[in-house]
Parts: sequence; structure tokens; C-alpha cells
Amino acid sequence: MSKQETLTDPATPAISSPPSPPESWRDYSALPCNVLLDIFSRVPHADILRGAGLVCAPWRRLAVAEPALWRHIDLSAAEDKTLSSRDGPAHWQAMSRAAVDRSAGQCESFRGRADSDFLAYLADRSPDLRSIHVTSWIYVTERGFVDGVIKKLPLLERLVMWRGFFPGSSEVMRAFLDHCPRLDLLDLGGCYNSYAVGYRTRERCQRTIRNLRLPKTDPNGCSCCVEYAQDYADKHDYNY
Repeated sequence: MSKQETLTDPATPAISSPPSPPESWRDYSALPCNVLLDIFSRVPHADILRGAGLVCAPWRRLAVAEPALWRHIDLSAAEDKTLSSRDGPAHWQAMSRAAVDRSAGQCESFRGRADSDFLAYLADRSPDLRSIHVTSWIYVTERGFVDGVIKKLPLLERLVMWRGFFPGSSEVMRAFLDHCPRLDLLDLGGCYNSYAVGYRTRERCQRTIRNLRLPKTDPNGCSCCVEYAQDYADKHDYNY
């Protein structure tokens, strides 16, 4: 028998791959709550709010009614570094408030876009809040921030603001010292400030707050006005 006949001999058994096993069907809506919670804890909060929490009734219940999932809220995004709070993604305020509501008062940290109104909302509903990291440009008013935020967060340990305007006056800094005794990191170095901090208050802040970066002086301000404001703040800085 020739070599070619051997290769084409019909008596030679054909070699075939084994059939692949059929795919098993899984009901992911029936996963135990602790397994679902572990899965959701690995999903960005923004994705949960946009749709992952709407897949089925059990997923919806977990996304809405499990405060532990929202204890450390992170809604930061890459575009936060280039956009102002007014120019951010549509509905970011509604998403941030929904996340805070779902924490049911158990939120301990927040990272993401913010404006003055949202910070007041966050402080009102998060008595256990320990950390705030604002990732967008922000404009803060003196009285609103003291009464609406600082005085409501006695457990605050960290506050970071990257860009914007922050009223770093002596009154605001004294409010931090009086109402946030655990404050360990206060980073406002990316913000501008048109106020002056009295030297007594500044010295106490430096002694009390281990990691401290105060706002920069407004570059558009008149140098004579800045000098006058500092002199006035120093002379009227009575409390410390």
C-alpha cells in the first residue's frame, strides 16, 4: 500500500476533539447577600448609581438599602481636575445626594465633586464623617461653611480641597480648632484666599493640626491691601 493510500484509507479512524460541556446557567439574582455585597464593594459607586443597582430586584435592594456599601463614598472622576463644579457632568449633584442618602447616616468619608450646598447637605446627614476630599473646583463662603459644615462635623479628621476659593480667615480657622478637635490633615493649598489669618491663630493651627497647608494669597489682590489685611488680622486676633 502506498503512503498516499495509507493517509486516505477509510479504515483509519478519524481523530476528533471531545465535545465541549454545555454552559451552565446561573441565577445571579439568587446570590447570598454577603456575596453580592462583596461584589458590589468592588464596583465604582458611580456605576452602581447609573445602572448596576437596577439589574434585578435583589440587586436593587442591596444598592439602596445596605448602608455599609456607602460608608466610604467615592464619586471622583478624571474630568474633575479640569472642570468647575458648575461645569461638571450632568446630574452629579443628584448622584452625590443619592449616595449620601443611601448611607443612612453612616458615611465616614466622601471623595468627589462638591459645592457649598452639597457640603452642607453632606454634613447634615453624616454625623460620623471623618474625611472629605473635594476633587473639583469649589467656591466656599465664610459664614455658610462655618455654620453649615464645620460646626456639624466634630469627628472630622481630614479635609482636602484641590482648587477654588476658600475663605481662610481667622474666624474660619478658629472654627476648625474649636469644633473639629480630631482634625489631623487640612490641605487647602490648592485654593486661593482673599482673607488674612492672624498670627496667633496661625501659630495655634500649626501646633494643633499636624498636616497643614493654608490657602494661597489671591494673585490678583493689591499688595498694599494684602499687607493692610494681614496687619488688621494680627491686631484683632484676640482669642489666641
